[in-house]
Amino acid sequence: MRIGLFGGTFDPVHYGHLRPAVEMAERYALSTLYMLPNHRPAHRGPAAASTDSRIDMLEMALGDAPHLAVDGREALRDRPSYTVDTLREVHAEQPEATLLFFMGMDAFAAFDTWHDWEGVLALANLVIVNRPEAEHSDFSAGLLARQQANCGPDIVTGNSGVIEICDVTQLAISATDIRRRIARNLSVRFLLPEPVLEYIGQNSLYRESQ
Repeated sequence: MRIGLFGGTFDPVHYGHLRPAVEMAERYALSTLYMLPNHRPAHRGPAAASTDSRIDMLEMALGDAPHLAVDGREALRDRPSYTVDTLREVHAEQPEATLLFFMGMDAFAAFDTWHDWEGVLALANLVIVNRPEAEHSDFSAGLLARQQANCGPDIVTGNSGVIEICDVTQLAISATDIRRRIARNLSVRFLLPEPVLEYIGQNSLYRESQ
C-alpha cells in the first residue's frame, strides 16, 4: 500500500493543484492521495479564507475523484502545522503503508528550514514536483545527490528516505492571482472547479483586497 500526502493552503483550491494531484496518484499507483489543508502554515502568513471554508472548497473540488481525498488533521491543529507530526500520525495509523510526501521544488530548496526535516525523510519518501521557475539551493542539490547515492532512485521499492524528481502538467494558475481577480471583480471562470466558484460567490469570499 502506498499513501500520498499533498499539503497546502488551498486558498482557494484550483486546477493548478488538482491536475498534478490526479497525475501523481496515477503515476505512483497510490491507494489514496490525501490533500492536507493547513490551519496555520508554518512558512507563510494566515490564510484569507477560514479553515472551514478551505476544507469545504477542497471537498467540493474533489467530489468523487478516484484515489483523492481530503485529510483535515492539519486544519484541526491550533498551532503551526509541521509535516513530521502528520507523518508520525499517519505512520502510527497505517504502519505497513509506504508514505510518499509531495512538495514543490521551491519548498524543497528550503527544506533545511523545515522543522525536523531529517525526521520527515525517516518516515516517508519525497516526491519533488518540478516547477519551471524554481531552482535547487546548494542544500537541496546536495541532499538529493546524497540520498540517491545511499537509497537508490527507485521510490516504489523504498519504504522511506528516497527522493525523486517528478514532472507533472504545469498550469500557470495562482491562488494569489485568483484572490486578486475576485477582489477586483474580474472573472476567474475556468481557473477552478465550478462548485468552488459558486461557493466563493455564495459566501462572498476574497471580496476585499488581499
